[in-house]
Amino acid sequence: MKLTDDFVRQIAPADSKAVRKYSDGKSLHLQVNSVGKYWRLDYRFAGKSKTLALGVYPAVSIDEARQQCKSAHELLRSGIDPSAERKANRQFQRLASIGPRPRHPGAVLRETLLIQGPDSLPALEGLVDMVNELSPMTCGLALQLEHLLAIRAEKWMALQQAVDLWEAREKLRRIRELGKSLRLDGVASN
Repeated sequence: MKLTDDFVRQIAPADSKAVRKYSDGKSLHLQVNSVGKYWRLDYRFAGKSKTLALGVYPAVSIDEARQQCKSAHELLRSGIDPSAERKANRQFQRLASIGPRPRHPGAVLRETLLIQGPDSLPALEGLVDMVNELSPMTCGLALQLEHLLAIRAEKWMALQQAVDLWEAREKLRRIRELGKSLRLDGVASN
């Protein structure tokens, strides 16, 4: 039986150490204890039982929990552990968020390789230039990295897009500054 928002809202906290579970189907359940109400997803990956935390109710609604559950099942069908994907994404975000200029995907990949070991990637076409920040991340390379490192291709492409936008804004800012200085020089020479 699927849970409803009214039912979840009305569930009282559990006794001091008791934990109650309310199933929503598709291995999604609401875990209630004395502190709060937590969305959890039970799944199996590589023969092991695992649980993925999806958030705390009411900050994460039933619809949001179901959407996260659906996304996790899609990852599982693709052969990706949702827990490993989340861990990789957190590490990726931490590596990508350093400095005022967005980090080039090559810089993030260099640091990822240092953590995972340089032998973790086979030779991929265009990888050396991209790691050395001499070429941009391509969709094909992003898809190959997604398969090898369990970091979604969209994340790699978002990094590249942030770098491209930053560089375009910087170029526009320099052009505007040059235009202002030329106008001032033109006025001063009259």
